[in-house]
Amino acid sequence: MRLLFVSQDFPPVRGGIQTYAGELATRFAAWSDAFVVIAPDHPRAAAYDAGLPFDVCRVATSSDLFPLTAVPHVRRLAREHRLDAAFSTQWSSGLAVHLARRYGGPSRLFVAAHGREVLFEPERLPRFVRSAYDRMRRRVFGSAERLFPVSGYTAGLLHAAGVPADRTTVITNGADPGRFSPIDASPLRERLDLNGHAVILSVCRLVPRKGIDTTLRALPGVMRDVPHVRYLIVGDGPDRPRLQALAQSLGVEEHVRFIPGIDNDELPHFYNVADVVSMPSRSDPPDVEGFGIVFLEANACEKPVVGARTGGIPDAIRHGETGLLIEPDDVDALASSIVRLLTAPEYARQLGRQGRERVVKEATWDTIAERMFAAMHAE
Repeated sequence: MRLLFVSQDFPPVRGGIQTYAGELATRFAAWSDAFVVIAPDHPRAAAYDAGLPFDVCRVATSSDLFPLTAVPHVRRLAREHRLDAAFSTQWSSGLAVHLARRYGGPSRLFVAAHGREVLFEPERLPRFVRSAYDRMRRRVFGSAERLFPVSGYTAGLLHAAGVPADRTTVITNGADPGRFSPIDASPLRERLDLNGHAVILSVCRLVPRKGIDTTLRALPGVMRDVPHVRYLIVGDGPDRPRLQALAQSLGVEEHVRFIPGIDNDELPHFYNVADVVSMPSRSDPPDVEGFGIVFLEANACEKPVVGARTGGIPDAIRHGETGLLIEPDDVDALASSIVRLLTAPEYARQLGRQGRERVVKEATWDTIAERMFAAMHAE
């Protein structure tokens, strides 16, 4: 296969789709007869790209305009490298390939689907623009040889949008159990003054749908049984001021620490500091949790996880096996689940061990990429 990899969300920018794109691209490149990535430019792109074993064509454009500005680059790269297939990490990036195919672009298109992009509608734009947007999305869906939703939930969104079930293959997200593994995090625990404390951890962009406020509201209930608990919130975003005010109003601010930015290399250490990882995301369409890579990363570090039964989270957490599921916004259930894990350490360790076993056996990025590459080759 001579493959063009198209993504408007690509490292060094950080995020779920960026992780997905970077991990798959590294593996697809090793297995392809020819391989090129096309992605938006970024101030740190040159340094990042220099360490990659494949070529990256950077387009000087914003992420939003990338699907249109990338079209001539797609045509050029397809011609220069004789690329016969393209993989897009979301339908909007796939639009560049769909448009270029009319003028000699790659003949086959494969598209991943995560969740939000399948539901999103540009509500603030005129109706005719919204209609054109939806037509473009449906045309990309219709022109793709195969679509790869990351969960059963996301597959259902595609089917509701008119994609036949026989053209979708659910392939979940993955994790790297070499990078994310049980390690000694005592230096970080000491640096953060966490010795003698039970630790709850959340790692995410701070937006309302992630349910960090639910964990904060559950904290007083947790503290009644585990008074020495601390809650670390790693990440930043527009919801941080509201969450900080909420912690203060609940009287738990001394038990909560906001950590807005960490180096990527530090993330495994933060997982290993935690006793339980919580992300009870709520569904707020189009903002939905298509899967939740954080749950697999935490499991790979042998940490139990707690999430809500929304979106694709039930595909990421196996209730009672790798973590616990609650109903969204159920503060009491979340508090009880966290207390259960903090006060029954052997049970928590069992869930964590089973979580890592699951990742190693069936959810490494190698396994995920192999399944996807094989499905593309079969078309």
